[in-house]
Amino acid sequence: KTVLAMRSGVIPKHLHFREPTPEVAWDGLPLQVVAEAAAWPATGERPPLAAVNTFAISGANAHVVVEGRGAPGSDPAGAVAVPLPEGVAEPDAPAPRETRLLPLSGRSGEALRELAGRYLAWLDAHGDELADGDAGGALLADMAYTAGVGRGRFAQRAGITFRDAESLRAGLAALADGDAAVAEARAASTVAFVYPAGGAWAGTGEALYRTEPVARAVLDRCERAFREERGASLLDALFGREDVAGDSGWEAPAAYALQCALTALWAGVGVEPDAVAGHGVGELAAGHAAGAFTLEAGLRLAMVLPDGDAPGGIECAAPAVTLISGATGAVVGAEQDAAAWLAAAREPGASARAVAALAGLGVDAVIEIGPDSGLAGGWPDGAEPPTLIASPPGADGGGFAEAVARAWEAGLAVAFAGLFAGEERRRISLPGYPFQRRRFWVQPRKAAR
Repeated sequence: KTVLAMRSGVIPKHLHFREPTPEVAWDGLPLQVVAEAAAWPATGERPPLAAVNTFAISGANAHVVVEGRGAPGSDPAGAVAVPLPEGVAEPDAPAPRETRLLPLSGRSGEALRELAGRYLAWLDAHGDELADGDAGGALLADMAYTAGVGRGRFAQRAGITFRDAESLRAGLAALADGDAAVAEARAASTVAFVYPAGGAWAGTGEALYRTEPVARAVLDRCERAFREERGASLLDALFGREDVAGDSGWEAPAAYALQCALTALWAGVGVEPDAVAGHGVGELAAGHAAGAFTLEAGLRLAMVLPDGDAPGGIECAAPAVTLISGATGAVVGAEQDAAAWLAAAREPGASARAVAALAGLGVDAVIEIGPDSGLAGGWPDGAEPPTLIASPPGADGGGFAEAVARAWEAGLAVAFAGLFAGEERRRISLPGYPFQRRRFWVQPRKAAR
């Protein structure tokens, strides 16, 4: 009855109830007896909770807490919501993702390794289903989804990326046998995104475009703006359909577009920066990430980065998060105009000063949005080095799943539903937590002689 009430979003009335007893101070209690059917109270993003009791005269004493799936009255099955940036239209359905992430955690390394063994047994039990082509892929996707959104999060962690049952089995076996390391997550209170200057971006990002609706939405928006300005396709350059190697007139806007798409992808899995830093075209991507200007405004600046004046009509604002200029290593705390942004992006990177500024902020984790630039390296002596996470796009799109796995192991609060945006996923039955049981018997005293 409780599950049906949650599903319908209605609390049924209490039968035969008319007047509450005057012996109870109802006005002073955070509860009520429902005399008429009522809508289930809104719980925001939290799932609904209910308790079911039995206190029988024979001595039975049971209390079960039931947690719902989704908001009260919602359908528990269906497509995973696409967390799109503000002002970005929803794209078409994505192509199948080729790389999945299974996040595991435990209160101890022993429990985590035992949990990996339980998942190996689960694979054995579902061997026939996994051998059934598309159905097997759907089962593994539902497994990864359930583990990500429906399990507790403890300090001992492992993130296993896989492409099929065989690669998943290999990762689980290495963990269960002690061949793979167990990471001890530390709470990351300050996360910085670092944006390098350009790099080998041409010919990359197409897999992300096909499989990730958030990335596609951002890149499509950049494509429309680029076509309006240049009358040509930015995506052709980004995906390697046109030979633009060494042509900074293409590489800078392509790098900017992909960096902004990766930033949106991280936001889709619940990871947003407390501080940003960049140099070269990365200075512009960092500025957009900090809210200093719009996506299109930054792209227009990236188009004229090799040569030209700042375009007119670009509105800028003060950064909404801590922004460190790669050109000076100083914090940009006030509004600066488009010409100042363009001038900073043309300056050589002041890596040592930017790193010192990040260290001064007490950064716990640094996510590099693009190829390794060295900006996050060389941490000052005496300062606790942060966890470094590289997030290149990867030729098959799997690079982002790998980066999220490292973020999970580092202790970041990952919203795993974002890895399934646009898909039809459901929760399934998975192995339970392997409690490491200990006995605490009271030893009887020895009888006195």
